[in-house]
Amino acid sequence: MPKPTTAPRPAREAEDRGWVAALRLSLTSDLGPRSGWTVSEMRGRVLLNVSASAAGGARQQRVLPLAWAASERQTIHAAILAIHADFSDGVPLDLAIETHARNPSDGTILLGTTVNEAINWPQLIQAFKDHKLSSGAIKQSTWDEIYWRRMVVILDAVGGKRRPISSKQLLQAVIESWKDRPGSRGRQLQVQFTAALLRWGVDSERLPSSWAPPLDLSVYVGRKRDERGITTPIDVSHVLGLVEVIPDPRWRMAFQLMAAYGLRPEELQHLESRKGQLWTTYQKVSSRGRTRSRMLRLLPCDDWAQAWQLEKAFRPELMPPMRPGHGAEDLGTYMRRRTLWQQLRREYEVQGEKLVLYSCRHGYAHRAHVICELPPKVVAAAMGHSVETHLAAYSRWCEDDVVDDAFAKAARRLEPGAPAEVA
Repeated sequence: MPKPTTAPRPAREAEDRGWVAALRLSLTSDLGPRSGWTVSEMRGRVLLNVSASAAGGARQQRVLPLAWAASERQTIHAAILAIHADFSDGVPLDLAIETHARNPSDGTILLGTTVNEAINWPQLIQAFKDHKLSSGAIKQSTWDEIYWRRMVVILDAVGGKRRPISSKQLLQAVIESWKDRPGSRGRQLQVQFTAALLRWGVDSERLPSSWAPPLDLSVYVGRKRDERGITTPIDVSHVLGLVEVIPDPRWRMAFQLMAAYGLRPEELQHLESRKGQLWTTYQKVSSRGRTRSRMLRLLPCDDWAQAWQLEKAFRPELMPPMRPGHGAEDLGTYMRRRTLWQQLRREYEVQGEKLVLYSCRHGYAHRAHVICELPPKVVAAAMGHSVETHLAAYSRWCEDDVVDDAFAKAARRLEPGAPAEVA
């Protein structure tokens, strides 16, 4: 009876062990004989072993989603080298594995790339923009004026020499420009916009889950080292004094509009005249919703503002040059060059107060309540924000003298024989 022509079993086993020996030899050659990184088989998959010395204290083992087969030898080799490279750069082992040991058939990440090469940041930001616009959360102008400059900071951070390899490192990198200004509004916004991008990237499965931003962002926002008191309402006499010394009629009109109508500086670029009445088309998006266009109203007590006749004087072409989205910055720069403004700021500071552009808006609210006795709901509507926002911002000025005055006026109205109020 003829003998079978197939190779004997020991020979086949030696052949099977041959690719394993070749794989381990190539890894040793590339990683070094004392790397502490080895591979073996577990239930048909690749088992990665990282020694305690190589892992920084405790041995780590991970089963990779790669088949333990001779046909996969080159794939296994490339994956181990890529995982080792990122791990050596400080990438957590699980993140490196998630990045490099996926099944390449899904086309999401290619073996051999680094973490930052695997994430296409410009593409991610474009997708984030498309989502924001298509969902109606923001307008194109909002993206151009507010979002984009924060995205540019992110692109600079991920494109630098020391590329961040985690959400925490990215947050730390984007605040570099504000390292000397902890707690500043610019730093706060950069952190919030960066976290929003990362959170959306993880939720939409465009980023690994390990890139989810921390829940507590306060450590990245920081706290102001020197609080010089809250911003306060500007006195009417100071408004009139400043108007007299502003030489440029364009900037003078901008300041007059802000003081007379309690405008946000940014609203100066969104004014229009409708049948002789001024309106602002500015829409502010916040957690409480979106503000609407509103008609501007002078306070009944402000005869000085009525004398300016701003409704007749206003023309868009007569306004000063201000960059879109930078109204407060541009007007603030101009005002800081006025000697009287600097003098007044020092006087307010001595009293533990702080004079800023928003002091004009605060002054409008203060006069509306204290002098005109308008209810919060009415004033909030006139100023273009919610009652909750209004009370949170302006109740701080309701001190004992204001309360005493309000009670005294109420008592006079309720005295016997006092004229009844008209409903």
